[in-house]
Amino acid sequence: MPSDIPLINIPLGPGSRPESDDERVLDYLPMPSEMASYDMPVLPEAEQAAQCPQAVALLDKLQHLLDGYRVGLGALSLPMGQLPLEDQDLLNQILGEGEVSLVFEGEPRILAQETVLAGVWRLRTLSDDGDSQNETIEVADIPARVRSAAFHGCQPLTLCGQELAGDLLNAPAVLTELAEHTQNYRPGRPPHVVNLSLLPFSPNDHQFLDEKLGAGPVTILSRGYGNCRITSTRVPALWRVQYYNSTDQLILDTLEVVDVPAVACAAQEDIDDSALRLREIREVLV
Repeated sequence: MPSDIPLINIPLGPGSRPESDDERVLDYLPMPSEMASYDMPVLPEAEQAAQCPQAVALLDKLQHLLDGYRVGLGALSLPMGQLPLEDQDLLNQILGEGEVSLVFEGEPRILAQETVLAGVWRLRTLSDDGDSQNETIEVADIPARVRSAAFHGCQPLTLCGQELAGDLLNAPAVLTELAEHTQNYRPGRPPHVVNLSLLPFSPNDHQFLDEKLGAGPVTILSRGYGNCRITSTRVPALWRVQYYNSTDQLILDTLEVVDVPAVACAAQEDIDDSALRLREIREVLV
């Protein structure tokens, strides 16, 4: 039987409905518009590679490390030594820069940059004057220095009644929760995450939280779908993880109790993929 209800084309989507009487409209945060992805580097010609035997030999050693590395094991280090300028240029062209970079502000100061091969890092150790003392390549989910020294000398989070008094909303409850989880955390356990974006926080709350947690020596920037800034605190196993969209607006602010946040680390499948890509690159250079 034909239906007695007429079919009407109803427009849908933004602008299809009149605004309310009070002229209030929903104001959405803009979505990230770009996502970093792997692009095959522009490779040198085989003749050029033949003129840089030290760089080619270094890539052979790197292939061996990648093939044997497994996440959870210790990082594998490959000293670069004093390479000729042409060999350095060849490596720069092939390895490029990946999504993750980090700064370790301890002694010594270290800069690390992930290459286009996930899990392959280039580390530079700096002198007091800011000059590069040495450079190494490291194969790891995250450079070893992050795990070994991010919380060196840090003290457990402690609270007292006087500190918690005053014009505070949720900071006391958050700090009490973090104190319990950081003191009981053991490496390898699942992370405990506190989402600050979902909690009402006054300016006094933010100031008090920042003062109690402090800033640690490690800062990590992951550039993927938007940007993620990861900083260690002065509390063992506690990280501040902040996500920004492509217009640098903070869209998610969390605290993670974990050895290293997963967003900063390369997974085993990333390492395996990097080993395959490097093998393809080396075949082109022969």
